[in-house]
Amino acid sequence: MASCVDEPRRRRGVVFFPALILAVGVAVPLGAQESLDAVDSLALAGRADEARTVLESWWVSERVRSSRRDRQHGLWLRAILTVDPRMASLDFQRLVLEYPGGSYSDEAMLRLGLISAAAEDLPRAAEYFRTLVSDYPRSPRRRQAEGWLSDHSVVVEEAEAVAREAATGASSAADAAADPSADAVADPSVASDAATDVQEAEVDSSARAETVSRRYAVQVGAFESEERARSLLAAVNASGFDARIVRVPGSPLVRVRIGAFPDRTGAAELMNRVRRRGHEATIAADVADEEPMR
Repeated sequence: MASCVDEPRRRRGVVFFPALILAVGVAVPLGAQESLDAVDSLALAGRADEARTVLESWWVSERVRSSRRDRQHGLWLRAILTVDPRMASLDFQRLVLEYPGGSYSDEAMLRLGLISAAAEDLPRAAEYFRTLVSDYPRSPRRRQAEGWLSDHSVVVEEAEAVAREAATGASSAADAAADPSADAVADPSVASDAATDVQEAEVDSSARAETVSRRYAVQVGAFESEERARSLLAAVNASGFDARIVRVPGSPLVRVRIGAFPDRTGAAELMNRVRRRGHEATIAADVADEEPMR
């Protein structure tokens, strides 16, 4: 996972590279205690194996009764100390999903973007970076995410266009396979019955659609300040959209969102329209958890 860790986490004071931790001359406490501070100290001293051992012990014996902040810290340390990129990605995703707005979530979002970029999944990488920009406006990593998006804007747009075409083609193929051929209907009475069946199917489909949980939305911003969120809300609505402000459990941020869709395709189409109007936008997948604000 070389590409996902080439930017050191300087604000934490730890510099990590894949399967290697560079010592920076920090003294290690005598008799390393089973604590996250001991893990940090061992890591700083380049004693990665010992750091993993102490962290594993803490994970088993202390994690359950530890504070929310310490659980985030432990998860972050496990992610950056592992030599398995897949496991690191899973822990970064847990930080983002379980601790939105937490002390390490912005850094985890950045790492996920870099991992996706290294895997040449540019649409997914762009989605992570856009979320970092919109959800963590005060993060020191925001500028790095903005730089990546600016440097890769052309190739990201091309990759997203290819993905949309592929999704549209798959949808069209599925529709063609499901629809009866007009040439197969010769008798007018059969044609009438077929039309009736299609109408009933459309009614059934509409009824089912109403019961489908709408999971995806387009998010155009997230702020600690409700005033700033309402200001963006007004600007987005002035662009011709019907936006709303909401909160989600576990996060103090006030989010500005548009639309609600049962699948990512509809959300992606709206996201592109929003961006063409000059707004930052990304896809949120927790519409069911929204808490509307008046």
